[in-house]
Amino acid sequence: MAFILDELEKIEKGSLAPVYLLYGDDLYLEEEAINTLLAAFSRNITGTVEKQTFYGAEKNDDAFLQSLVNIGMFSSQKLVIYKDLPKLLSSYRKSLLKYLDHPEPSTLLILTSGEGQKSSLFSSVKKHVSVKTLSIWSPPENQFPALIQRKLKKNGLTITPDALEALVLSTNDSLSHAFAEVEKLTVFVSDKKEISIDDVRTVIGGEKSFQMSDFLTAVEKRNLHQAIHICLALIETGIDTPYFISSLYGFFVNVWAFIQINNKPLSYYPAEMRRQQYARAYNNYREHDFKTLFALLLEADIKAKSMSIQNENLMIPLIYQLLK
Repeated sequence: MAFILDELEKIEKGSLAPVYLLYGDDLYLEEEAINTLLAAFSRNITGTVEKQTFYGAEKNDDAFLQSLVNIGMFSSQKLVIYKDLPKLLSSYRKSLLKYLDHPEPSTLLILTSGEGQKSSLFSSVKKHVSVKTLSIWSPPENQFPALIQRKLKKNGLTITPDALEALVLSTNDSLSHAFAEVEKLTVFVSDKKEISIDDVRTVIGGEKSFQMSDFLTAVEKRNLHQAIHICLALIETGIDTPYFISSLYGFFVNVWAFIQINNKPLSYYPAEMRRQQYARAYNNYREHDFKTLFALLLEADIKAKSMSIQNENLMIPLIYQLLK
């Protein structure tokens, strides 16, 4: 599978397909791909580009199909985005596939699909010759440095090798975490052009001995002692309660829904490793009351945002209640 950075560089050079299908779970990469496509699409256009975004959950599919062929009065080109393709109503699917046979040259269409690669619509769209697919699954850690450097370059910044290594080690639980810290560093260094190791240590707190993935592995195994130990270590590095809760919520949603959506092996290695983790967790939590579990997470999230409670005083009882 092609490295997403290579694909984005091809797009930046102006090599565009009329339709793009983005599939994967990384919202940062999704937004980065959309922004890169829009910039490339707009580069040689003298007028304005009209941008319209539709969401499958909103059931506004008639307007979506109409937008593919209708250009606004004050624009000569249009970018149309439809998020969560598998939710497109069945009555509109033939019309979309017919459009893909002869896409409008003045329109760039971007379709996104998170976990819906098993749908028949996804397969039908993917095989169209007019469609270019881009994988936006969260990348492995060894791809973080190049993506971070790309982001910094766009911000007019560079980073020393030791600072880059420390940044990756401190944020390799997710690309979104890495780029949240990049934004903090960009503000912190202000007019400086280069990020140093001291900047990273000041903003992030240096290298962690544990990552969020280690915490979720302990939760997966229902290892109460290890989960609390890693949680406290991560709190020491500056991770706060909302980030823990967000990670736990995403984890348990996939565990709860495992039998319905993840019961077959996946060909993409990172996704398969994640699927196997959810399978193990499902076996460990199958007797749990997930309604109560999600209620506990919601209650903790409200407390974290509305009350002055130290992270450890909120997280330790929560972990105990979730894992007991």
